[in-house]
Amino acid sequence: MPFISESRSWREDPDRRLPEVVSLERHIERAREAEAAGLDALFYVDFIGLDRTALARNPQPPFEPLTILAAIAAHTTRIGLVGTASTLFTYPYGLARQFASLEQISRGRAGWNAVTGFSAAEAFGIAQLPAPEQRYRHAQEAVDAVTQLWESWSEDAVIADAGRGVYADVDRIRDVAFAGDHVRVRGGLDIPRSPQGRPVLFQAGASTDGIAFAGRNAEAVFAATPNLGLAIEYSQQLAGAARAAGRERDDIRVLPGLHLYVRESVQEAWRAARAAAVTPHRIDSILADLDVELPGLALRGLDPDRPIPADVFPSPAQIEGLGARRSRIATYRRLAYDGRPTYREFLERSAIAGPHAAMIGTPQTVADEMEQWLDARAADGFTLLGGDDIAHLDRTLLPELRRRGLFRVGYEGTTLREHLRLAAAMRQRSPVGDTGVTKGR
Repeated sequence: MPFISESRSWREDPDRRLPEVVSLERHIERAREAEAAGLDALFYVDFIGLDRTALARNPQPPFEPLTILAAIAAHTTRIGLVGTASTLFTYPYGLARQFASLEQISRGRAGWNAVTGFSAAEAFGIAQLPAPEQRYRHAQEAVDAVTQLWESWSEDAVIADAGRGVYADVDRIRDVAFAGDHVRVRGGLDIPRSPQGRPVLFQAGASTDGIAFAGRNAEAVFAATPNLGLAIEYSQQLAGAARAAGRERDDIRVLPGLHLYVRESVQEAWRAARAAAVTPHRIDSILADLDVELPGLALRGLDPDRPIPADVFPSPAQIEGLGARRSRIATYRRLAYDGRPTYREFLERSAIAGPHAAMIGTPQTVADEMEQWLDARAADGFTLLGGDDIAHLDRTLLPELRRRGLFRVGYEGTTLREHLRLAAAMRQRSPVGDTGVTKGR
């Protein structure tokens, strides 16, 4: 079962020490803890641009993802390293070079979380953010171009014969000529293929466009599915999108976000969850985040012991017409109305796990719940987002998962693809030396 940790979960310690957020050494230490526990990968998100609302409440790591991951790569040997980068704000050739470099530094442990970008357009000189549909068309061309660049070196291009003075057979490096409506690339990549062929492609979109994009491209998916029913629904939608693209659901690892609180009793676990998360500060943060996601959402001041009125959240049809992160609002809407929780219950649930899943209990009950998700094909693994830290889980939950054969005892391979049990990267798709123009799809 794949199990990865998202970088923000490291800021969930009760003392919330500021030095841990800004210290490179502490990030490296945490990475070593995750590797010692046998986790598949570390995942670094990236919300580009100055967010004054978020920054006023919480410190942000002063690193962009690939920089910190390259530093971590030098201090680890097995754990995968997944970074977020926007297809809208970075040229494909630059993206290909950056992740190919991380691949070489880490010896085949890199993953790219490909996002379209939904903020900071003006910071990059873009007057108005394109509509979501256009951003995904741009993203598809970018992913196609980047993939072709990664595959431009044949597997036997590097000769490394010092006696003959030959490093590479340049005839085995294909020039890419890609011409789309949004992306144009001409030339071969200047960095060789990595030990795993190319980075693992991750994706996180849950809108209709996002699921179609994932079905066509993703090898692993981060999902915001707060309960088993929604997780099954998402997995089925993704399976349909994969089949429409000529792929299978088994080609993709679905890794829902998860908050974990594990104690000797269920009651103790719930006390720990409420003590850590259900605080005035945390609830205010949730409401402020929702204000940013959907300005004008009138949640403050509602009766805490009554359900949220039906007209507070926009309808599903109205959400589809939004230009921002539609899937996030849609998930919160489901949390607000499915099962008719009171406003107080909605806030408590949101404070503990946001739009993601929470599993709270003993090692046995949490493992039971995880196994239920796996058996239902609602998940192939999980992304640890918050709650208990890795060291605590390594003492409590992971031994129970190992006892059931659900989690590794030790790494069997060296690359991220091997950890996730993904097929080897596709071999070069065009004949060596082919310089014909590839049209964007």
